[in-house]
Amino acid sequence: MASIILNGQRIELTVQNQETLGALANTLVPMLAAKQGLLASLGGVLAHGLAKPLPATDPPMQACLWLLHEMGVRAMTANPGSGGGSVDKVTSEEERARDTSDPYSAGNIATGRAMAASLSNVSLRTFSLNGTRREVKILPREKLEPAMQAVVDMRRLNEPIHITTTRALASMVASGVALDDERIDAVVSLLSDLGICGISVDTTTNTITLDGLFSEANAVASAYLQGGGVVGVQRTRERITQLNAHAQNAAAGTDTLEKIAPAASRHFAKARRRR
Repeated sequence: MASIILNGQRIELTVQNQETLGALANTLVPMLAAKQGLLASLGGVLAHGLAKPLPATDPPMQACLWLLHEMGVRAMTANPGSGGGSVDKVTSEEERARDTSDPYSAGNIATGRAMAASLSNVSLRTFSLNGTRREVKILPREKLEPAMQAVVDMRRLNEPIHITTTRALASMVASGVALDDERIDAVVSLLSDLGICGISVDTTTNTITLDGLFSEANAVASAYLQGGGVVGVQRTRERITQLNAHAQNAAAGTDTLEKIAPAASRHFAKARRRR
């Protein structure tokens, strides 16, 4: 039986259901978006629970402790008064490296390791746009929905969604949309969820080039957080494997920008008006 020491007391851990883990994720995501870090965010949630006070056997508290345990924490202090705390004991990098099990197996999804891996991933993503590395921001759904709808509106018949989304970003860049515009951030987030790590847009030759291979880690984390479970994760892995094989063997990653920019601008304008 797994356990963790909290404020000097050993707590036996009980696996929680996915509904409880999902509710915890919904609490953590805004904290991660505010740059608090996953460990600090989990410590803050624990301290808040202790201040109520909630027992360590309470499902949300257990879910927090499981995530910490899956991240290698074995003992910690949480201060319900200040909301602060400290990690007092953590497994070494060598110990964690010896565990080669799949974070997204059914067992690791059940305990929360998959959630810990996914939340760590989305809080640390970067994206290369025309050679400049930028943060992939964690955006609320209301910020993403206009971009998602615009991509749907501009999608060609039978066109892979990653190609449509790539065209969307490229056309915005070609149209002169400011790189700090929230619409750019939204499409970059969508592309990162699809496993794309960066693109370069050449308006002189009207081409889009994907920078590097697709990231399985990014795509799988997104699939899990969107409720894909074991089956969704496996399908995502298969898709990324196929895309990378195509990119390596057939010089994939380019598409014409000709006549795309004006059409994409109209789609994004419509999406903004719908808000």
